[in-house]
Amino acid sequence: MITGRQIAAARALLGLTAADLARQVELPLATVEEMEARATACPDDRSEVEVLRTALEKAGITFIDERVTSAAGGPGVRLSVPLSTSHDTDVSGTVQYPEMAKDGPFGAGG
Repeated sequence: MITGRQIAAARALLGLTAADLARQVELPLATVEEMEARATACPDDRSEVEVLRTALEKAGITFIDERVTSAAGGPGVRLSVPLSTSHDTDVSGTVQYPEMAKDGPFGAGG
């Protein structure tokens, strides 16, 4: 489950307005605004939630469930590598993250 605040935070991380996101996922702006205004979890049975979640994840958002990464942590979002981005691999198939390699040994972070 994701909350409206997570949707709004994810959108902000991507630099999108609510209108941009609504246009991208082909939903009415009022629907996006209504969902973002929810402080509680959005109902999973609404197809709009799945459409928004899928689009945001493809753009590079990772949704963090409550208390998954920290005993005291609430729900959140993280900007990650977009799902549509492919990673370069070496001949052994090890994923090489350039941002990690610059500060560490070759293969760091992979």
